[in-house]
Amino acid sequence: MKSTRLRNQGFINHHRKLVFRLLAILLAAYLFYAPNLWPLNAIAIAWTQAAGVLLLFAGIIGRTFATISIGGHKDKIIMKTELYSICRNPLYFSSFLIGIGIGLLTSRMDFTLLVAAGYLAIFYPMMRNEAKLLKQNFSDFAEYEQNVPLFFPKFSLWNNRKNFEINFDRVKRTLIDSSLALLAIPVIILLHWIS
Repeated sequence: MKSTRLRNQGFINHHRKLVFRLLAILLAAYLFYAPNLWPLNAIAIAWTQAAGVLLLFAGIIGRTFATISIGGHKDKIIMKTELYSICRNPLYFSSFLIGIGIGLLTSRMDFTLLVAAGYLAIFYPMMRNEAKLLKQNFSDFAEYEQNVPLFFPKFSLWNNRKNFEINFDRVKRTLIDSSLALLAIPVIILLHWIS
């Protein structure tokens, strides 16, 4: 069913993992072979890397919390509470934070901008395709779409439930998958040390 749902949402949704891997390869090649367009001084590098680590952790926490919020309700109802009350795509936004965090860890502003642009080039069409499908399948989506931003959170909209059920297996998988991004920290430190 998942494959059919993704296929019905268009090329980018159906082949998102392949497209994302190709983007990662292109970005890695850029990082290794392109000169640094905007070199930073030592103090700016330290602050940039600290911000990168903070964004990495914020993204991991955000993905985990969004997974807790949606529980086992994906494709069953329109979730309108917790992170889904301030942003229609908190999982994607949290992944964006992780990507920007990795970019900042490199201390390469040109690379960070390319990460952001590449991410949005892939995920913006995906979010639009998913919105079309949700609008077709859920009568309450149109109002939700009108009130809640697609991607960048609007914190003043926050709304939460008092109780909810947690799908621990899904949360554990999300936390483990998201935490793999932490491997970027020693890899980037090693690359800085080598160069």
